[in-house]
Amino acid sequence: MLVITNNNLFTEVSFEESATVSGGQVTNLFNLDQYLYVLGAGVTFGNAGLTTDEIQFAFESSFGFNNNTTA
Repeated sequence: MLVITNNNLFTEVSFEESATVSGGQVTNLFNLDQYLYVLGAGVTFGNAGLTTDEIQFAFESSFGFNNNTTA
């Protein structure tokens, strides 16, 4: 006999539950203001148009990682 079970692969998680799982603090939020600032500086002070390397740099630098922590 074949038994069909309802097994959910993905479940909805609230913001509070995700903060609990990650230790209470969300550290890698995407900062849209920083991204647009870097792109704007590249357009204003650079050549006409942006290269893919400049766009990649803007994307990578717009996450909220803090590498200047002291122990």
